[in-house]
Amino acid sequence: MPKYDESREAAQQKAFDAILRHALNVERNNNGLVADMTGVIDEAGKRLTSELSDRLDNLTQGELAALSKYRVGQRTDRLPTRVQGVAKLIDEWTDKLGKDILDTWQSEATDFVQSEVDFTNDLMSSVLVESSAAAVSASQIYKEAMDTPALGIFVEDALRDVSTQTRERIYAKVREGVTQGWTNQEIIRALRGTPGMKFKDGLLQTSRNNVSTIVRTGRNHLSSTTYDATYKALGVDSVIFCAVIDGRTTLLCSSKDQESFPIDSNYPRPPLHHACRSTICPDFGGKIAGKRPYVKAFKPIRQIRKADRPDDMVGQVKASTSMSEFLKRPDNAAFAKQYFGETRYRLFKQGKLSIKQMIRADGTRYSIEELRARNREVFREVFGDA
Repeated sequence: MPKYDESREAAQQKAFDAILRHALNVERNNNGLVADMTGVIDEAGKRLTSELSDRLDNLTQGELAALSKYRVGQRTDRLPTRVQGVAKLIDEWTDKLGKDILDTWQSEATDFVQSEVDFTNDLMSSVLVESSAAAVSASQIYKEAMDTPALGIFVEDALRDVSTQTRERIYAKVREGVTQGWTNQEIIRALRGTPGMKFKDGLLQTSRNNVSTIVRTGRNHLSSTTYDATYKALGVDSVIFCAVIDGRTTLLCSSKDQESFPIDSNYPRPPLHHACRSTICPDFGGKIAGKRPYVKAFKPIRQIRKADRPDDMVGQVKASTSMSEFLKRPDNAAFAKQYFGETRYRLFKQGKLSIKQMIRADGTRYSIEELRARNREVFREVFGDA
């Protein structure tokens, strides 16, 4: 364990406060990358639908029927010539989309890792005695992160799959349109969407959503990998799991909030689920003073009009307050009921079930029926025989 310029408590407070503030900056940065990624899909969608519209207009009913029976991966040389052209167009579009998505991700990935290394070194130098920068390589950390699955999935593979999955959906929608007798323009609208809905009602919206989830999950994976490597290089012995106190935090992350784990153990590293916002903080063995923010809402605060925000929707609590402790406070009862649901809330409030007891080993929630079956006596005690 390193030595401190200040007391353990002061060092812990400074580290915790800095990391929570930094996490907000990272989320804003992620929003920018998501916007870049969805922009790639938007531009690709414009190109595809423009060219595809012209090609579909030139097909006869027989050629459309042949296209509707084509399966991805089959030989195209037996298809009518103009149908081969449609298949080639979609396949080449898919390849370019996949390359553009991956290039956009990789273009600043190593720089992002380096910024996380720099942040961690700056933070640790502010609380450690004679701290030197951790001898870690951003490019090596990035490679390690990309070679290590997040939630069982390799991030770069998942990004590549976005384009191939989009291709499958495009063919499926074209087949559906042909067999259902849609006009070619109706098929194109189903693919791209409509201007009045900002194109969010088209098939490509699924691709945008998928990219957003992968980017947010992948960036959290990069951060956790960076923090873990840098903390180890600086001699940190253990880490604290830090969730976000708001309505979007999962029961799984809530159950881990403020827990400490040996850094050399197989501890729960964020992301614990897709688009996870949790992070890890160095544990210096001191109490955490100061404040941490909370948001008693179930969507990003920027999406809620100021006129619709109660006075206590946004605020701060003691930094040592865990999500579980926050939800137990009487003044947060209304929020906690929404967070858990009425039944889970009553069990939690009366101390009959902890958050950990409400989730499976894989982090998913037990249904009320499953909880009742697993805890019959507890349910009878709280709810009677009803």
